[in-house]
Amino acid sequence: MISLKNARMLMAAILLLSSVQFALATIDDSVVSEIADDYYDVYGSPHLVANLACDDTFGRGDDAILYVNLMNDGQITGYEANDDNIEDDFRDGQIGEALTRSFMSSELASDRAITTADSITATLSLVDLDAPIDIKLDTELLGSISSGRSLSSPAAFPIEVYDDAEAGTYRLKLYVTYRYQRDSAVTPPYGDTYYWYEDMNQTMYLDVVVEDEPYFKVIKTESNLQQGDKETVNITYANTGDDVAYDCIARISVVDPFTTTDDEAYLGDMYPGDSKTATFEVNVADDATVKSYAINTEVKYTDEHDDSKYSDDLKASVDVGPSQSGLNGNILIGAVFLLGIIGTPLYLRSRNKRKEE
Repeated sequence: MISLKNARMLMAAILLLSSVQFALATIDDSVVSEIADDYYDVYGSPHLVANLACDDTFGRGDDAILYVNLMNDGQITGYEANDDNIEDDFRDGQIGEALTRSFMSSELASDRAITTADSITATLSLVDLDAPIDIKLDTELLGSISSGRSLSSPAAFPIEVYDDAEAGTYRLKLYVTYRYQRDSAVTPPYGDTYYWYEDMNQTMYLDVVVEDEPYFKVIKTESNLQQGDKETVNITYANTGDDVAYDCIARISVVDPFTTTDDEAYLGDMYPGDSKTATFEVNVADDATVKSYAINTEVKYTDEHDDSKYSDDLKASVDVGPSQSGLNGNILIGAVFLLGIIGTPLYLRSRNKRKEE
């Protein structure tokens, strides 16, 4: 008569003809419990902690990479031996104490992986959907992290801070999913091991700061530019930021059909909300095309730390009109032409009349 233990071993041999070393948790637990011995229950799980691996402060209009590090500080909190399984296999003549201890050691080693986070996926999003930040790439696949370790290289999330962002602190949400090995069990007498996996998720938060700083805009441009002329261009700048800009100097950079020897204008200190006008003299080429142009301009200033700074590149829109002298010449030619049209018949009529007399 076949003992219960031998029957179980026979069933294991039939089911494991392929000598599969790894099995997924999709196998029914009750089936596995009939063919495998779970010598230990190990308690614990992974636990991930996120932090920024870069500066957390950005300026308006910045294109940047937000580097996020993940560390696994998961711990094993306890062990419990399944004494009945151990004693049964000690007494079993075909397994015996030595082989049982070998299986126990093997299972205990694999059970220690309970704190490893596998197949990690991290998704970054805005807590406040109206925050002035655009996350260009929001999902990263990050592999595995064992307990006590961090990512080999931080996750990289490209972001853009909007030009009109208000200074302040903005919260981002990092949603992380992963799976971990919840348990394992050995199948005597061959030592094949089954693994059970579970899915987990964590939500963590990261803060980024948009710093206080001056921010400049061109709010008005006045000019009366004409072909071949030298004219003044008045450009009005506004500090729409949150901080004072000291010793502001407005500068323009012109290209064909413009030239200038007057490319800087002193504006002085500009507090948030201030606007000031700079005047530049610009020469326009004789053959300039009559149309609208954009003149490049910027503001150089000193910040509160006495460091020299520059605004973003700005554009001042100006129109070039036709030359006044050319316009006058065209009017004169038109007038002569018109006089010719009107005067010629009058002259001919007067001459014919004299001949008749």
